[in-house]
This record gives sequence, structure tokens and C-alpha cells, in this order.
Amino acid sequence: MPRGIQYLDGPRLRRCLIAGLGKLANERDYLNRINVFPVPDGDTGNNLAQTALGGLRELEAQASNSASAVLNALAIATLDNAQGNSGALLAQFLQGLADTSAALERLDTQQLADMFLAAGKYTRSALESPREGTIVTAIDAAAAAANAARDCDDFAVLLPAMLDATREAVAASTGQLEELRRANVVDAGAAGFCAILEGCTDFLLTGSIRDLPSTPVPTDVRDVHHHQLADLRFRYCTECLLSGEEIDAAHIRKLLQPEGDSLVIAGSSRRLRIHIHTNDPERVFDLVAEFGEPQHTKADDMIGQARSLSRTDRKVAVVTDSAADIPDSILAELDIHMIPLRVLFGTESHLDKIGMSPQEFRDELARNPEAPGTSQPTQGDLRRTYEFLTTHYSQIIAIHVSGALSGTFQAAKSAAASATNGERIRVIDSRNVSVGQGLIVKRAAQFAAAGMEGEELEDAVKKEVAGVRTFALVSDLSNAVRSGRVRPSLRRIADWLRLTPILTNTPAGKVGVYRFLPGRFRLVERFAKSITDAMGTNGSWELALVHGGSDPESANRLEAILGENFSHVAETFHTEIGPALGVHAGMDALVVALRRVDAELDHTPAR
Repeated sequence: MPRGIQYLDGPRLRRCLIAGLGKLANERDYLNRINVFPVPDGDTGNNLAQTALGGLRELEAQASNSASAVLNALAIATLDNAQGNSGALLAQFLQGLADTSAALERLDTQQLADMFLAAGKYTRSALESPREGTIVTAIDAAAAAANAARDCDDFAVLLPAMLDATREAVAASTGQLEELRRANVVDAGAAGFCAILEGCTDFLLTGSIRDLPSTPVPTDVRDVHHHQLADLRFRYCTECLLSGEEIDAAHIRKLLQPEGDSLVIAGSSRRLRIHIHTNDPERVFDLVAEFGEPQHTKADDMIGQARSLSRTDRKVAVVTDSAADIPDSILAELDIHMIPLRVLFGTESHLDKIGMSPQEFRDELARNPEAPGTSQPTQGDLRRTYEFLTTHYSQIIAIHVSGALSGTFQAAKSAAASATNGERIRVIDSRNVSVGQGLIVKRAAQFAAAGMEGEELEDAVKKEVAGVRTFALVSDLSNAVRSGRVRPSLRRIADWLRLTPILTNTPAGKVGVYRFLPGRFRLVERFAKSITDAMGTNGSWELALVHGGSDPESANRLEAILGENFSHVAETFHTEIGPALGVHAGMDALVVALRRVDAELDHTPAR
């Protein structure tokens, strides 16, 4: 065992931190399972692991001999990659170490003790009301131990003393918070911080970066763990990175306090990581935009996460994006996970259906001179959802909007390939959009609920993709032309001849014109006849309809006529056009999707 490690220079500190952050990332599953505070959403391990991995990428690229330079680069990287309450607090701790490291080329034990004491205060400053028994208590315990042993002049003595004190603080956390006591677990954030010290200490004592064994995942906390999530006051775990000059964190805190709870504001006057649980993510983004540029905005649905954690009967999680128009009741019933696209008005970005409702989209159309657009979820959005779900399900099937219409499908494939446990994720091109995509996703969830999985499930879903047909009655082609989905010449012809087009999905997943209806009279009735002409009247059908909200009667009338035209309609659902579809089809479009459900085609496995 080495003795007399009197300093940490840049290279030694870098390897030490690589070992520590690597140990933290290795604890992902354990930390997810014991996560019950402040919200039992089972993602603390994912959040800390992603924060750590961002830091690791930076450390592996670092070549500085300066300890201060290493810490400053690490602080920036973890702040940029921080996720969740715990990730933001870890980034704030590292920011504290960096800010108090001055321009030191190497650190001695006394300097490290001073830095830990200061970083503990930094971490507490990110919270309005720090709670004992959490990561702040663990950091304080490590700092107090470092201060007590500051004169030992040997890091091989100092770090084990800090680790012992931290382990004691983590073990004691069970009795400090009621949520932890009920679940009989320690605090996940505190345990994550302890994992960093374990990795760092092991490196200093052995001189090598090793894969330390991960903590066994407890199997007896799930039921205690998540029952109270139904009582959440605030639904969305909301985050952004705010960039600017001389950002007033205290003013932002005052503005955001009424908007939710679990508020964490970490970083510096030029870059702040903001985390809050709220029911109105868009208002949070609007408020902080007065101080700088919000980047990497996200809002995770904690109620949806709770459903995942409470479903012990499912092996497969079904994921889609918000281009699929599916009623909230079906999402909840079938445990379908939705990743929002983004709706754009100039430089303003809104999360589809979360940050902007259909009515809010109509209001924005009326007041905003900027033409709306959409953008796909980022690979980070997709990967974060996939990685959360792979910690709670053995398989993921992700069904996304047609790859011929959006880059979402390709982004999803890339995200799955780079995700932890990516081999358990199957990504499928729906070759459809709106309720057509919705019918495919709904069917996939029914298959999964019935026990289908793996290649069998993938093959069954692909058969559904080939069998779903979608038709859209679009009275105004302006939006479809502007978004590039329809050629301008078609709009000119339609306007000149007063034709109303019926659009449909092609086998390749593009949008084509099925038929033009002359004039503007009895459009719903003639739309219904066109659909019947295309599909025939025999057989049993499942229908899904989406309307613009201002005229739900048209959808009701269309459903009634199709019910008369087809020999049997097995099932129907209605919903309202979401903002993302409204960008391309307009809010007055009427869309219907059909899926044939004849007995010989219905391949749901027996329960």
C-alpha cells in the first residue's frame, strides 16, 4: 500500500476522478432502485450516471498538468451534462471545487480540505431548503473529515478517513428522512457521492483504475417505493441550461419558487443548470429566458415514470413520439411512453403537447407573425428515455413517426445504438403519422401486455405497419407546402380549381394525394365515401380519428357515416390534433386511420 502521497497534480487528479466517476456510473441500477427522495421516480442512477459520463468524456480528453485546469474542465462538462436533481447538485459541488482551486498546479491535503468545505457551501446554496440525510449531508461529512485530518500530509490517509465518514453519513440517512425510513433504504444521491469517493480512494491506494464491483440491487423496495407518486403535486421534472452574462441566480430563484418544488439552481453567473418539478414547463422556460438563452430544455413526465415502476407484469416498454396522436387515457391504460417533438416559432421552442397544448398553439398562430415549424427530439431526449426504461424493463420497442417525414426515426436508431443496454432496444419506422402511427403503437402495447416480446413482437408490429392506412382531409394546403410535405404546384392547382385534397400515407411512408374533391360542399360525406372506396366495405375495422378541436362534430359525423358504410367497426377513438401535426396539416384538418381486425389477421397471443 503506497504511503506519502503528498500532492495531487493534474494527471494524478485526473486519473483519480476517472476512477471515482467510473464507480458512480457503475452504480446506476442500484441507485435507481433505492431512489425514493425527493421523488420516487427511479431515475437517480440514470441522472448521476449521465452526469458522470459527461465528466468522464472530458477527463479522458484532458492532458493538463494543472489540478485547477482539470477541475475547471470537469465542472463545465458536468454542468452541461447534468440531469435531475442529483446531477445538478453534483455539478454544483464540482463547480465549488473548481472555483476554490484558484490556479493551483497541484493540491496538498490542507488545500483539498479547504476546497471541500467551500464546495459543501456551494452545494447547499443551490437549494432553497437543504434537507439533512441527502447528498449535502454526505458532502459535509467528507469535508469535516478532511478538515480534521488536514495536517496528515498524506492523501493515502486523508481519503480513507473521508470515505469512512461519508459511509457513516450515508448509512445514517435512512433514519433522517421519513421516505427513506419507510422504504428502508439510504439516500440515492448521498450513496452516489460516496461511490465517487470509493473509486478515488481505491485508485490512490492501488495505483490503478479498476472496475470495482457494483452494489447488489435490492429486490424488496419496489412496492414501498412508488405508491405515493399518484399524489404528486407537480408532474414534470423540468430542466434547462441557461447561458448568458451576469445571470442573477437569486432573482431567478425568487421567480421560480411559486412554480413548483425541488428547485435546484447550479453553476456560475454565465451558465446555470436549472431543475424544478412543475406543472407548467413552458412557463419556467419563458421566465428564465429573460435572463439568457435556455438550452437543452426537457420535461420528463414523472407520472409516466411512476407507471413504469409500478408495472411488475411487463417485460417490454413501448415508446413513441408525440407525432402519434393518442389520447392520454390510452397512453395511461397501455403504459405507452411518449417523447415530445418540439414546435418552433422563430427562435421560440415549445415541447409538443407538454409545453404547448392545441389551444395554446391556435392562440400562438393568431398572435405570432413567425411561421411555425417542428424539430425532432434530440438524441439526448431519446437516449434519456430509453436508458430510464431499460433499467426497469428487459426490452424496449420504439415506434416513431415515418422516417420519410422526419429525422426522428434516424435519431432514435442512433440514440439506441449509443445507449447503455442498447442491444435491448428495437426501433421501428411506423411509416405513418398522427392516428395512423397511434393505431400501430396502440397495437404494439396490446401485444406487449399479452406477453409478446423480442423478434416475435417486432415482426408482429411490422405487419401492423404494412396494414394501417391513414387519410387526411386538408382544406388548406398552406402548412403542408411550407413544411415541404406537399409540392407547391399541388396547392396552386387545388386553389385555382377549388379542389379539396385527400392525402394518404404511401407504402414508403411519404404523403401522397389520394383524390381531389371538387368544390367545398358536403366534404365530410364525400371524404367518408372516398375512404370506403379505397378500403372496401367488408371486414371488421378499428378506426381512429383526429380533428382540429374547433369542429368535433365533423369527426362524429365522419365516424357515424363510416360505421354505416363498413360491415363492422370494432373499436374507435377520437382525439384532437396536436401542435406538431397542426404545423404541417393545419388545425382544421380531419384525419382518420384504419386497421383491419378480421379474425384471421388478429394475431394477438393468448394470455
